[in-house]
Amino acid sequence: MTRQLKQAILTVVVLLPLAAMARAVPASIGRPVIWSDGSCFLMSYSTMRNGCSTQRSFEIPLVADTAGSKTVVVTALGATPSNNVGCMAIGMNREATLVWGGTRKWLPAFGPAQYIVLTDAYIPNSGYLYANCLVDPGGQINAVDHTA
Repeated sequence: MTRQLKQAILTVVVLLPLAAMARAVPASIGRPVIWSDGSCFLMSYSTMRNGCSTQRSFEIPLVADTAGSKTVVVTALGATPSNNVGCMAIGMNREATLVWGGTRKWLPAFGPAQYIVLTDAYIPNSGYLYANCLVDPGGQINAVDHTA
């Protein structure tokens, strides 16, 4: 297989999940899980960066139009492994007694922005969806795309 064909296939595989996304939101729509951590998250152009010296948790609510399995793609970055970002997508029922998803995945590489693809969330009728990220010092969340 030629090098150009391999690169084209790799590009399609990486970008295909994004092409199927129906919604996109900036990280600034979220909030820290612990309210007092609010001063740790610094906003720039609607991205959120952890400016504190320890890992903090950030949660982003996502609007879903239908029940079913959902794919969530978090765009995040960390310059080094010390600036890592690890996210999970979670679907819950309205009563918050049943949870689907929650497998945390971390940045696949460091330096420029990377995609964290989360595919294990499920939303029942009248349920809801959110992304939860652990953000190391200097780590940054840019945006979240998801199937609606």
